[in-house]
Amino acid sequence: MSSQSNLRSRTRGGLSTVFDYIWTRRLQRSPATLPTSHPLQPVLPQTAPHITVSSPGGSLTPQKSLPLSPIPSAGTTSVATASGACAAPGSNINPSSSGILASSSTVSPSTASIRKAKPIPASEVNRYKRKRTIPQTKDRVFIEPGKKVFEDKLPSSRWKPHTHPEGALYYYDSTRRIYTDADLSRPSTLSAIEAFADNLYNDAQTNPGVDITSKTELVVEDIDENTCGYYFVEQDTQCIFWLERFDAESLFENIRRVRNMGHIKHAIEAQYWTHCELFPYENRVTPVVLEELKQMIMHAAAVTLTSATSVSPFDKDELEKMLDLVMNIEGTLDGEFTHTRCVVARFMSEFTKAKFFNFCGQPGARLDSDQTIYFKDHDHQSLLFIITSFLLFGAPRTHQEDLNTIWVDRIINRVLWNQFMEKLNDEWTGLALSATVILNANMAFLAISSVQNLAKLLSYLSTACSIAVVLLVLLLVRQNQKKDCERAVTLLKHVSQSFFGTEALAITYSLPYGLLMWALLCFTAGLGNLIFGTENQWTLGAVGFVGSLVVCFVALVVRIGRYQDNQEDEESMV
Repeated sequence: MSSQSNLRSRTRGGLSTVFDYIWTRRLQRSPATLPTSHPLQPVLPQTAPHITVSSPGGSLTPQKSLPLSPIPSAGTTSVATASGACAAPGSNINPSSSGILASSSTVSPSTASIRKAKPIPASEVNRYKRKRTIPQTKDRVFIEPGKKVFEDKLPSSRWKPHTHPEGALYYYDSTRRIYTDADLSRPSTLSAIEAFADNLYNDAQTNPGVDITSKTELVVEDIDENTCGYYFVEQDTQCIFWLERFDAESLFENIRRVRNMGHIKHAIEAQYWTHCELFPYENRVTPVVLEELKQMIMHAAAVTLTSATSVSPFDKDELEKMLDLVMNIEGTLDGEFTHTRCVVARFMSEFTKAKFFNFCGQPGARLDSDQTIYFKDHDHQSLLFIITSFLLFGAPRTHQEDLNTIWVDRIINRVLWNQFMEKLNDEWTGLALSATVILNANMAFLAISSVQNLAKLLSYLSTACSIAVVLLVLLLVRQNQKKDCERAVTLLKHVSQSFFGTEALAITYSLPYGLLMWALLCFTAGLGNLIFGTENQWTLGAVGFVGSLVVCFVALVVRIGRYQDNQEDEESMV
């Protein structure tokens, strides 16, 4: 019995030694506080780097290494301050009003790697394409008795979570005025964003060409594990800026020959309002901005009512609804909720983009939606388009003119595009209905036993063309149901870069009309072959007289149409 007890005591002693060693190694690697009652003391380095970050206009300066304080007790937290490391009971020390303190993160500053900085515009904040997923879990959730506060644990005392009116989560550091969409609940992301922001402010202080004011905001975009995007925002001038040279082509959105700073200002301001829409926590909408928005909406509504070629980005019905919304916004911007701020910011962004697209305030500004501001060469139609337009009874030429009005200088007019699509859908629906009528007529015609072979052949051709019309209409209508303005831009860019340009699209949209005309002509020819194959002279005379009148009426309509087209061509040349 004594030998067994000695064996047990030796085993316990060995296990205790192993556990003490493991516990000591964990404490050496962890920056967390240690309980004072533990008998083992971790081996820590004697010095640690100390960083003080001043206000956004200040500097980030490395200070002389200071000796570390003794290990605090379990109820204290180590905080970096201007005088060194000290212990604060239960909470971090508040940042001073004269400077921004270096953020404390779960990763030591000596081991945290600073990500590469990439200047981005506000439109490249990838909020709507992140597609973050919620992990699956089978754990049951229980609510404790008397639970009244339901809030997530803050990632840091500085970063406060905010919810966008659309539901997106973003964080705001009010001390340093930093916004981010990054998932700060992950300690590695939090430490990376903190180090990146500190480094940016340090670079801004050492850059003589950058002026960081008390109203300057910073947005940090978590791109990947090695790169962070960023841009600064200045409220007074309603602009965004960067610490390095920025390639502005991404702001121009297919607009060519942008050179003047007064023109680029509209693109920068549009990015500013995009930022205000993404992060509406602070109220940046002044009474002057709200009044300007009202004036722009009312003027656009008046121009849209009196002109068919208005450059307004909205139609008259949309403008009326927008004006009603803006009228109800007054007095709601300074409240706790941010919904109306997003509304004003989105409207301002759209109108500012329209100013940029139309070269507002520049020599040669676009005043009509079908006006080109570049040198316009004479349109050269391909041989294929000329032949196809003749075979399809001129329909491709009409659609080509409509597309040239909508797609001006490689910029799409959203209002005209929607009107064009509505007109096409109505036209195709009517053509499909007419094709079914001709198809039924052909079925009845083929049921006549005395129909000759030539008449049957013509009726077969008419039937095939009618079926093709119905099939094409079904396909085109379904395709255009999903073709919003953004997809239309992609489509028109693609066809514009092809050999035939928009001619191929015009021919495609003309196929239902052209095939229906051929179906009607074939059926008429087959019916004429049946009628004129009879020997009754009265029948031949009556049908010949009525047929002559129909030909004259058709020729008159075609003549009037060509006269209108010639008048439009002369006006466009003038």
